[in-house]
Amino acid sequence: MRRRKTDTCRRRWQALLAAGTLAIALTVDRAAAALIPSVSQDLRGRPLPGFESQTLEGQPFSSRDLVGKPVIVNFFASWCPVCSMELKDLQTLQPDLRQRGVSVIEVLVDPVETPDTVDAARQQLARNPLPFPVVMMVPAFRDVFGYEGFPATYFVKADGTFSTTLFGYQPIEQLREVASEIAGGGAATTTAPPSSSVPSAGVGRHPPWEKRPLLALVPAPWAQWHPLLVHFPIALLVLEAVFVCALLVQPNERVAHSSTWLLGAAVASLVPTILTGIRDAGADLGVDSPFSAGLHDRLTHLFRLESSVSLHVLFGLALTLMAVGRLGWRVWAGDRILRAGQRMAFTLLTLLGLWVLFGGGQVGGGISHR
Repeated sequence: MRRRKTDTCRRRWQALLAAGTLAIALTVDRAAAALIPSVSQDLRGRPLPGFESQTLEGQPFSSRDLVGKPVIVNFFASWCPVCSMELKDLQTLQPDLRQRGVSVIEVLVDPVETPDTVDAARQQLARNPLPFPVVMMVPAFRDVFGYEGFPATYFVKADGTFSTTLFGYQPIEQLREVASEIAGGGAATTTAPPSSSVPSAGVGRHPPWEKRPLLALVPAPWAQWHPLLVHFPIALLVLEAVFVCALLVQPNERVAHSSTWLLGAAVASLVPTILTGIRDAGADLGVDSPFSAGLHDRLTHLFRLESSVSLHVLFGLALTLMAVGRLGWRVWAGDRILRAGQRMAFTLLTLLGLWVLFGGGQVGGGISHR
């Protein structure tokens, strides 16, 4: 009788845990979309093509405004924390850049990438104005700069030709080094950070699954997804999958109970992960509550499939819902899960969850968190 009461309490606790996590999972965290950090010489020596646009204040702006001076052209999104970090670095360098005669032009990509955020971007920049001219991006910039995403920093010499291009977030010393080159301080040794590769011809800088999300489900190389295993919920899910596969080969009540507890622990550990992710995502989105700002932003952009951020979060949401659903199934089925039919179906669902997990991991590998 005592054991039966213990089992009942345990199952009730698991059911409540599953329901609570399901509610939180609907507000999955948002990462900061960014290109994979790399250094490119593809444009070096090419003349800057002509273009027309306007500033944030509506004043006309064209390539003629860049003639005769070294210029740094930085592409950023108003809602991208990684871009905010780079903006702060450029502001730190501003006194030295001004002394060397190097100008900085900021290009706001929101009008092309996320048109629904333009008004919020205007309000944000009005509250916290930048010390640089802000130019609105137009589709023609894709050809002018060979634009692949943000953040991206293009260095243009005083003679109107491109120098080095930096994709993704780069250390402040890298920015200083290339700026020194276009200011006439000598040739920079532009090497990528040790942890990142330097793709050629644009391959690898622009994530291949953008606008073709199903490509993210093609297995990625080990180097791209093995860092996932350091994340506690993911490690538990992988270990639980090993137990489930063992059950398929040889049913065992003790292994079945262990796999259930591993799954419950994975679902429980997702809660602080999700809450922290939402808060971190909203930290740079305004003066309101970081959690509320991050939650509102994620829900607003959840189904933008051309964005790696949205795709990453959708995969995370699918994985979380599958984990919660499987936990509910285990609690409901009890020992019946050891029967052949349910055991096979549960194993297939578990393996499908792993496939989605590593698909999301591949997308996450192309999203820079710093």
